[in-house]
Amino acid sequence: MRRAPFEVVAIVGTGLIGGALGMALRQAGVARQVLASDVNPQAARRAVERGAADVAVPDPRALRAAQLVIVSTPLDQIVPTCLALRPHLASDAIVTDTGSVKAPVVRAVEQSAYPLRFVGGHPMAGTEGQGIEDADPAFLTGRPYLLTPTGATDREAVAAVAQLVREIGMVPVVMQPEVHDRLVALVSHLPYLVACAAVLAASSEPESLEVGGPTFRELSRLARNPTTLWEQIARLNQEEILRALEVFRRELEGLEAALRAGQLRPLLERAFQAAQRPREKSP
Repeated sequence: MRRAPFEVVAIVGTGLIGGALGMALRQAGVARQVLASDVNPQAARRAVERGAADVAVPDPRALRAAQLVIVSTPLDQIVPTCLALRPHLASDAIVTDTGSVKAPVVRAVEQSAYPLRFVGGHPMAGTEGQGIEDADPAFLTGRPYLLTPTGATDREAVAAVAQLVREIGMVPVVMQPEVHDRLVALVSHLPYLVACAAVLAASSEPESLEVGGPTFRELSRLARNPTTLWEQIARLNQEEILRALEVFRRELEGLEAALRAGQLRPLLERAFQAAQRPREKSP
């Protein structure tokens, strides 16, 4: 077994992402034991059955054995879960999360009366599926895992989480929480809203829904993401999403003007070149 910074890791919230992380940890052999905890005990037991954990622990006091606790609950439950767990954890335990909005989460945990060795985290991975049944470590491989320390974050804790991220085949990327929320609004939150708008536009001609090709199927897949999750994201990252929408609106208006003038090609070429840049940087 490869040397890992943690002997025992606890996954709190054994849904899609928590389940996939648990599976990845166990398959990579980088933790001696993975514990599963969930408000739904049946979900934690199912996580064990699916290979996402070694043991389901219904009592939070059992989490005292964990050196790392990964909180993968719904977004609006991350902060209350972290604070509720604090009395049950070892004093040197590291706590991280998987939420897709970071600044308000990190700020709330750091400003609480119960200090934690907290490292904000966000694996940029997933599917439109929900729950432990759709968890699959394959969708994590090679994907960025964003870590969002602040000036108050324990640097050893950041390094330890980053090492574990590498061990499960993901790529740690460190940035400030506010930078995270601005960038993710552009590359994740905005595309979801664009997909919703595209599907709604197509539904104005119901027959079009039956003839869509691969691109439209991908937009439809994105629009099928859980609405409860996206309502939480929109509420917690509203300002950055609105800013992203304004940028998108300007680009869309530019495309419309170019189309009306019969001069669309230069803008399409500029978009093509911009789309090529990530490929050029990838190994």
